[in-house]
Amino acid sequence: MNIIKFPDAEKVNNAVAEDRPLIAAIESGGATAVVCPAEELPDHRILLESCGFFGEYAESFFRIRFNSNSADWEFDCPPHYNDIPDLSARLSGYYSDGLRIIPEFLVMFGYFSKLKIKNAPPEIWEF
Repeated sequence: MNIIKFPDAEKVNNAVAEDRPLIAAIESGGATAVVCPAEELPDHRILLESCGFFGEYAESFFRIRFNSNSADWEFDCPPHYNDIPDLSARLSGYYSDGLRIIPEFLVMFGYFSKLKIKNAPPEIWEF
């Protein structure tokens, strides 16, 4: 996984050293992630656009806010996720992929944070 540190490695590394909150967007395929101190850019969309990711492609990124203790996954399944037309199957795929890829990112980043799902639709608990 290629991890892009925005606006630069020094600011991200300082935030890590001081255990300040970070935001990250992780590509649904797991190839790329962008991470930024939360005080630099409070919104994932701005972070993705600042790194050159736009439109439907940017919507497919998993979005988390995290520190060394916990990671909050902002569950927001895109309407065209993996071109899966059925809502239940799409939510299931998004959920399964996120549970696999987000912890992988956190471990690669050196964090063993507890993952919490925010704004999850009730249907995911049926999977």
